[in-house]
Amino acid sequence: MEANRLERKSFTKTILAAAVIIGTNTLLFQGFTQAVTVAEFKQTKMIPTRYANYITGSSQVAQNSLPDGYQKANYTVGAIDLEYYRNQTPTSKDMTKEEAAEIGAQALWKVFDLNLEGQVIEMGYQQATEGLPRSSWYADVLINGERMYYFSVDSVTGELFTIGRSRTLDEKVSVAFDAALAKNPQEYVVLAKKLAEKYNVVHSAVKSVEYNGQGYSNNDPTISVDITGENGEIALMTFSRYDKALLGIGYNTEYKSALEFNEKLIKQVQERAEELEKSGFPANENEAPSLKVMQ
Repeated sequence: MEANRLERKSFTKTILAAAVIIGTNTLLFQGFTQAVTVAEFKQTKMIPTRYANYITGSSQVAQNSLPDGYQKANYTVGAIDLEYYRNQTPTSKDMTKEEAAEIGAQALWKVFDLNLEGQVIEMGYQQATEGLPRSSWYADVLINGERMYYFSVDSVTGELFTIGRSRTLDEKVSVAFDAALAKNPQEYVVLAKKLAEKYNVVHSAVKSVEYNGQGYSNNDPTISVDITGENGEIALMTFSRYDKALLGIGYNTEYKSALEFNEKLIKQVQERAEELEKSGFPANENEAPSLKVMQ
């Protein structure tokens, strides 16, 4: 009997932890997230695109001014050859993949000083989902045939949702969690604030910068921080712990949607855990189920 009670308590804790892991993985920009999680996107419920309270403000529409020094490169626009994207069809309200590609090309120039002359941008259309109630164009950017950068934009307004790059370091580097850095991430806080202001990441003065967590992309160890603006916008910036290089930015619309969806998932799993307890899966009466975030 005692063994069964311990097993049930462990099960309850496990599904709670799973919700946290699922949610956390949607918030970390570790390379080409859309491309590598296509199987999960197939199972995501599609919903009508929602634009209430979204299409006003400078942060919600594509900017008309070109980045300093930018000149349109001679790049090729193709399509991502995956079944998920082949099954998605843009509407008459959506911009073309070529228009979306140019918005991303300008952003890559601005943030990463990347010239796409002779390179390839592969585009994929994504309908609105519960996790992001806005349709979008997602892009894998191939540099000399290798997928090295990515971005996504609102398919109607052209608003930039995400931008980033993925690297494989030439040398062996530890990707282990750095406890000392977690206690004192100040150097990254300062760096993030500087770059957030330089690239206007939250479209206002930066109100705060807070440590989010650590991870890795390929063999490149990462650290992420939350950027909050005076206007209430929030963004996620990810840096390499190897050389402090900026690796990715998740802008307000996508990041806030992911946070809200994550909270919804956790709430659903908590409610399910409570139902299981009431229906014959009680936790140890001396120890309530706990919810732990692992960073």
